[in-house]
Amino acid sequence: NLQFLLQPARLKKALEVLDEDGSGEIDVEEWEQAIQRGLSKRLAQLAAERERRERAAAKADAEFSAEFLSMARKCFDLIDKDGSGTLEKPEIVQAVRADKEVINFLTNCGNKNLQYLLVPSRLDAALNAMDTDRDGHIDADEWEECIEIALNNKLAARAAKREADAKRAQKEIAEFTGQFLSAARRCFELIDKDGGGTLSTAEIVNAVKTDEEVITFLRNCGEENLQFLLQPARLKKALEVLDEDGSGEIDVEEWEQAIQRGLSKRLAQLAAERERRERAAAKADAEFSAEFLSMARKCFDLIDKDGSGTLEKPEIVQAVRADKEVINFLTNCGNKNLQYLLVPSRLDAALNAMDTDRDGHIDADEWEECIEIALNNKLAARAAKREADAKRAQKEIAEFTGQFLSAARRCFELIDKDGGGTLSTAEIVKAVK
Repeated sequence: NLQFLLQPARLKKALEVLDEDGSGEIDVEEWEQAIQRGLSKRLAQLAAERERRERAAAKADAEFSAEFLSMARKCFDLIDKDGSGTLEKPEIVQAVRADKEVINFLTNCGNKNLQYLLVPSRLDAALNAMDTDRDGHIDADEWEECIEIALNNKLAARAAKREADAKRAQKEIAEFTGQFLSAARRCFELIDKDGGGTLSTAEIVNAVKTDEEVITFLRNCGEENLQFLLQPARLKKALEVLDEDGSGEIDVEEWEQAIQRGLSKRLAQLAAERERRERAAAKADAEFSAEFLSMARKCFDLIDKDGSGTLEKPEIVQAVRADKEVINFLTNCGNKNLQYLLVPSRLDAALNAMDTDRDGHIDADEWEECIEIALNNKLAARAAKREADAKRAQKEIAEFTGQFLSAARRCFELIDKDGGGTLSTAEIVKAVK
């Protein structure tokens, strides 16, 4: 009823409902009661949506966890060439050099020590951290401890991403709903030429023939009976369905009910499309992240000519002058300090910012911190681009769909020479000749 205050045709009735004491005005208590009813509905909707998301998240995380743990255990077996049940340093070195499955899993597995197995200069430190019983090798329990940390980190990252996705989805739904309902009410007013608060057959027929704004809205509204108003052959039947009280006209309430059905369908379509986009984005981002992190670690090794596990200024200067792979990676890596390594006048300031422990060189941890920032920035940029691309695509699809359906309906009318609402063989044969 509060929403109906926005609609002239429903204003009087809404005021009557809200004005519980019949005073002719809405007092604070009546307003608050209406607000509380609205709040209760919105909270119930939010709770239902949250419950749906949590169920979906639990299912997805369970599937992800099973797959992740399965791959982690497979990796252990792939590394453990002698089948001893423990991982020796030579086995690990061989695997992280040559086994693509092991490399792909470790690259972005969520545990720094496991990831550092891929970095020669960090390998010994990583093995030392993993070998908690100090027996000189990594047994299955120690591997599982690392994997548990990795999985928890991955699940936390997934939860954070879902939260961000949910906020974006809520914003998208709110914007779409507002625009859709506003257009629907505007459409009703455009059709209702006499301002009577109901739509007569004559008003509808006139609008769907002449008013482009009405035609455009109905074409994409998602409610088939409203869409059928655009088709002369289906107009009568559509009106009968929409006119629930049999008055011969469509009143505001009947219009709103149809609009809500259309909105539900359109939101379901948007949700399905958003879910498809998010799945595709997650897959693409995972592949990008693995490639990015792999290249970042390769860059560290390319710069670290003496294999000390730290980057000295002369090594960096030499690399950013002569090493094409390093230059190409840093140029557009997503972290200003890393990019400034390419700019002689900014080099010292960049090194100072990167050298967080102030020991005069950049160790692997400091490099990884910069890379993490870079990757997050790159992923954010990719997400923003996808969002912009999706909006452009939606606009393009809507425009094409409108033109296509308009042409299709025009084609039907051109073939239907007798205006009977059906196409005879003779009419079709004549038209195609």
